[in-house]
Amino acid sequence: MIVGTWAGPQYEEAFAQGLRVSGVEVSAVSTSNFFKGFFGRIQKTIPFPGPALLRLNRAVVDAAKEQQPDLVLFWRPTHVLPKTISKLTSMGVLTASYNNDDPFGPKAHGNVPWHHHFLWHWYIKCLPLFNYNFFFRKINCAEAKAHGARHTEVLLPYFMPWKDHPVQLTTAEQQRYETEVVFVGHHEPDGREGSIRALVSAGIRVKLWGGHYWSRAVLGDLYDSLSPIVPAEGDDYGKALCGAKICLCFLSKLNRDTYTRRCFEIPACGKVMLAERTDDLMQLFKEDEEACFFSSPEELVRKAQWLINNPDIRESIAQAGLRRVWADRHDVTSRARKFLQKIS
Repeated sequence: MIVGTWAGPQYEEAFAQGLRVSGVEVSAVSTSNFFKGFFGRIQKTIPFPGPALLRLNRAVVDAAKEQQPDLVLFWRPTHVLPKTISKLTSMGVLTASYNNDDPFGPKAHGNVPWHHHFLWHWYIKCLPLFNYNFFFRKINCAEAKAHGARHTEVLLPYFMPWKDHPVQLTTAEQQRYETEVVFVGHHEPDGREGSIRALVSAGIRVKLWGGHYWSRAVLGDLYDSLSPIVPAEGDDYGKALCGAKICLCFLSKLNRDTYTRRCFEIPACGKVMLAERTDDLMQLFKEDEEACFFSSPEELVRKAQWLINNPDIRESIAQAGLRRVWADRHDVTSRARKFLQKIS
């Protein structure tokens, strides 16, 4: 049984599909259904034990009594109470948590939305009670152990083969998506707009997809030349990547990321990834053979120009990256199998 918001298709639903391939029966409990109306939205933002939160926890226990699952996986469980985990344990049900966000960021650097200082309270309280705790990033494992977690392990992000794959664009799609460099994603105040400005100033054609995060206040005089900046969701995501010669990958400083989901999605689409350089990424991909990296706006421009001016090298790196993500089993089905091996 997977308990979560079941909102984004890349999260609970994708992982459930990966589990089903291995013959696992999966049921869903959606936490989104409990936070309706004004007071519900307040409890969703700040998880104080009000009526909505208490109803959610009762529903989880009731669903477990009815379905009798072998394990309940809590996906980013910000609104689950310790007594709920204890109740499931007393029923003989194993429990696991997975978190793709950084629950310790508020204490580590404090540069987070204000409500995140309250959002992770119950999750951290529950960490010692879960049988298994899986994390997106290594640093959270040590932090969770310091808070009493018995088990901690990294479960890397993944790509979805049914969505992240090479796409042959139609003529109309080429007109919409074709560019030299693309970034598909949100804005963070970490200097990435400066990298975009450096590329544009060097005469490199850039497209941004990501919606209202990329505002005029963020981009200044670049806004008019780059707008409209809209989200690329569903099939549009792969098309936006496949329409570019080079795909940028910025890393979330708020989440202290050293890799992200795009690091696997971009190569899976058969495109060159040009990402911020980290030790973890350089262990995952051979530099300038399977992916490319940069550590400054100046190096970003040099690497982009090199790739644009050398299409054979660009294609060779793209194909090697595609082979690497499949050879190292970074697809969601392989991630789900690893999860099953760890809880066996």
